[in-house]
Amino acid sequence: MLFSTDCGFHSGPTQRFTFALLSKRDPRKIKYDVLMKDILQSTIFLTTNLVGYLFWLCRIRQLMGFTIWPTTGFTNGFLSSYFAILLEKQKRRPMLALYLTNLASETLYRQLVNHGYLRNYKYGECVPFAIGLAGFISLYKKKQLDNGLAKILKFTHALSEHSDVIDTSKMHPLIGRMVNWVRNSFGRTERCEHKHSCVSAALEGTSRNFALGLGISSLLTLARSFRSIIRRPSQIPRLLSSFKNFRLPLFLALMPFIYHVSECSLKRTKVPDNAVHFTSGALSASSMMMYPSVSISMYILWKLIEIVYFKLAEQGRVPIIKHGDIILYTLSTGYVLGNAALEPQAIRKGYWEFLCGLTGQRVRLFNRRLITQFGFDSQKMFDHFVPRIDPKYATINPAFYLPSSPLK
Repeated sequence: MLFSTDCGFHSGPTQRFTFALLSKRDPRKIKYDVLMKDILQSTIFLTTNLVGYLFWLCRIRQLMGFTIWPTTGFTNGFLSSYFAILLEKQKRRPMLALYLTNLASETLYRQLVNHGYLRNYKYGECVPFAIGLAGFISLYKKKQLDNGLAKILKFTHALSEHSDVIDTSKMHPLIGRMVNWVRNSFGRTERCEHKHSCVSAALEGTSRNFALGLGISSLLTLARSFRSIIRRPSQIPRLLSSFKNFRLPLFLALMPFIYHVSECSLKRTKVPDNAVHFTSGALSASSMMMYPSVSISMYILWKLIEIVYFKLAEQGRVPIIKHGDIILYTLSTGYVLGNAALEPQAIRKGYWEFLCGLTGQRVRLFNRRLITQFGFDSQKMFDHFVPRIDPKYATINPAFYLPSSPLK
């Protein structure tokens, strides 16, 4: 029996209302009938994925009469994901497929590291991040990025060719004069595309991103420690001055700084513009050493792969796979859900906690002792967990009472 019987069943709350409120900025502009329909559709989608996962797990076991490692999580994961994604809104399918592909690739890498097939390198997440940023910068310079991604890149790398990064009219007069001095007291090359000096291009984006990042990081730090702050308000200065609180602002600040320093330096040589943009974008990824995030780096890489694939498809160089988003979501989600049973330690911590909340902690109650015999380290997170088995629904695995004999 794969589950303990002393567990409840709950579903997670939707975040659609929060997203709608942030995007509209005014509750009166929200179309509540459309919003409620979307919330209901996504709730049905999630519920189908979850209930289907449990249903197919038990049903396949009943039909086969025994369990093998693919049927302990993967087969039912594929089936439940396929039927669930058909119920989700069509325009949301590509986004979900990309997110789960990102998560599945991250899970696969961790699993290979855990089994000794690959090594875990310090700051290794900078490599996919560098490939992604190099590709994005190159596409941006060729004006081949859509407006949404172009705006994000303009902000993160301070790519304001014909406008000011910082509006001095909203500053204190003394600070405004200092900014103008930096803009006008240093030179720029003929190949540079930024409006003011090279020093200004590097420092303005750096200071703006640092200030914004520090504000966001401080708010998140205070929110995470809200309960302890209520008890001990005196710890606020210590929390805000810790290095952990400065990781995000340093990450955001170093991206434009490294990019502009390398770009302006290379443009003083005879290196072609395409190589300059690609190299500078890749080097700016080293900022991730301040804020290591496999999730961000893998998302950037997979987003680049998606963009390049569709551009090649438009040119007729690669085929368009019919229902590719459904296939990708089914395979990726099935793989991740399979590992939720077999090796949950390989799954991203945040997503594992999401699954725990979505199932009312039920996913923790697998009888993983039955899975370890297949060669997986399934009980690593649950060494001392012994499930309560209902004998009415349990069968004894022959492996536990038949003597093992070598193959002839």
